[in-house]
Amino acid sequence: MEYSRFDDVAALLIELCKPMNDKELVDLMNVKISMMQNKDFEKHYTAAVKGLYVKHFQELKNKTYQPQNFSVVNSNLITGLKNKTAEIGLLPAYTKTDNTLDSPAIAGLRAKIAKLRAK
Repeated sequence: MEYSRFDDVAALLIELCKPMNDKELVDLMNVKISMMQNKDFEKHYTAAVKGLYVKHFQELKNKTYQPQNFSVVNSNLITGLKNKTAEIGLLPAYTKTDNTLDSPAIAGLRAKIAKLRAK
């Protein structure tokens, strides 16, 4: 399997955070251990980190992003997961569709998709 930086939670957190001190590095390793032991936590934490990365992607790209301490980012992610407010699977607004809309154009697209799935 090919390595993807976007699938590496530690790499994304290192890019989003200020350089970590020893305590924060230990905390990061504890998170990784928790992720190995609890697959449900791994799935949700990974999605939350990716959501945070996507949210700040343009700022990172334009070099206007202000990195935060890992302890703050991690606390916000954990709190968000507990309260179910973390930005899990954050997608840009233009990718979201409303299935309740019904128009000839949408009906035509749905028919084409159904045809492609049938093949």
